Amino acid sequence: MGLYINRRNHPEVYKNGQELYEPNQQVSRQDFLAELINDQQKANDALNQALAELGMRFSQNEESKVHQWNQLDTQLKDLRYRLEKNEEANQQLAMQMNEQLELQKTAALKMEKQEDLQGSVLKRLDNQDALLDKLARQVNHIRSILFERTNYLASKIEDGYKVTSSYVYKLMTGSEQPLTFYLMNHQKEETKKKADPL
Repeated sequence: MGLYINRRNHPEVYKNGQELYEPNQQVSRQDFLAELINDQQKANDALNQALAELGMRFSQNEESKVHQWNQLDTQLKDLRYRLEKNEEANQQLAMQMNEQLELQKTAALKMEKQEDLQGSVLKRLDNQDALLDKLARQVNHIRSILFERTNYLASKIEDGYKVTSSYVYKLMTGSEQPLTFYLMNHQKEETKKKADPL
């Protein structure tokens, strides 16, 4: 609002005929409380925005973790199913081996009594050896598959653990550099231990 001059009743009040020198303000008042409240409001707005972004990132990370755990659970169920099938196959193999041992005993007794059946018994033994070799190869193949899947799952679990640890560490400290530095030193120590076990 500009300066009001009442020209009818007091025309000379606030009127100056001399040259004005600007700026002519000598005293100013500042409302520090209002400035403090304004600054605090800005800080609160920034904090609320940061918390909202953090909550959104946390929700996204939680969804990702749930998805990863679901995949891991599916893989573990598949591995358990393969292990159960492998156990059944081993039991069947043991039964077959017991049966074959019984057959071999019977064949050995027949060889003592009947020299005529020696050729046929030898053929049956050869066939049994081939079957045992085939079964042994199948067991080794199943064992290699189980070993590969176990290593894969262990790697996935370790990766999930590292991501979760880094995220929690970042939440607690606000920086992930020391954790990365720690992991690098830990890997170097492990490599050194493997190279020089003594």
